[in-house]
Amino acid sequence: MPIFIKNMEIVVPGELIAQGKNYRLLEGVYQLDDNIYSQYLGILYVRENSIRVVPLQGNFYIPKIGDTVIGIVIDYNPVSWTIDIRAPYLARLDASDFLGKPIDPNKEKITKYMDIGDVVIAKVAVTDRATNPQLVAHGKGLGKINRGKIIAVPPKKVPRILGKNRSMIKMIREITQAEIKVSNNGYVWIISDNKTIESLIISAIQKIIMEAHLPGLTEKIRDMLSRQIKNQKNN
Repeated sequence: MPIFIKNMEIVVPGELIAQGKNYRLLEGVYQLDDNIYSQYLGILYVRENSIRVVPLQGNFYIPKIGDTVIGIVIDYNPVSWTIDIRAPYLARLDASDFLGKPIDPNKEKITKYMDIGDVVIAKVAVTDRATNPQLVAHGKGLGKINRGKIIAVPPKKVPRILGKNRSMIKMIREITQAEIKVSNNGYVWIISDNKTIESLIISAIQKIIMEAHLPGLTEKIRDMLSRQIKNQKNN
């Protein structure tokens, strides 16, 4: 059955993409009878028998070389993974750029290392309009994420969460004694053995997002965290 729109073209809500009932429908599409339509203004991805539309509206991220991103594995082939990094285009992570060495698909399956649904922290190595972003996840501080708590924030709020010269995030780390990584694509990874501290950090980040426009926010967050941690110790 036919597909009417070329892969990686922009589609609008309600636009007819394809006809047929043998397709695997992923995010951003819906089917009425034999017709498959776009749910969003976004970019169409067709891979084998799967159809997906990544929305352009909302809090999407524009990749830049050198950015740190946290992404979710949504697909794979024998030698690479497809990673959702909240961008208009899906990213690619080659096994050699994850393991630091090539993989022999005849001897081992790539899912031995990461499978659909796994989360990875990586660097953007290549990005341009001709190809999907290419990631590297081999090196210090990079790789599969197996612990901690990850929350999503609007990518445009990342600079405020970091603060000038990273003053905000440094202060939160010092007061909470937690490991916190903020990715350019709007994920915050929190590692703390204390669940109460973890919750306090999340509350602080939510407050930063809501009050990003207000002056003196770093000191306000410092006071809030110091007071709450003191209360926790007293109790």
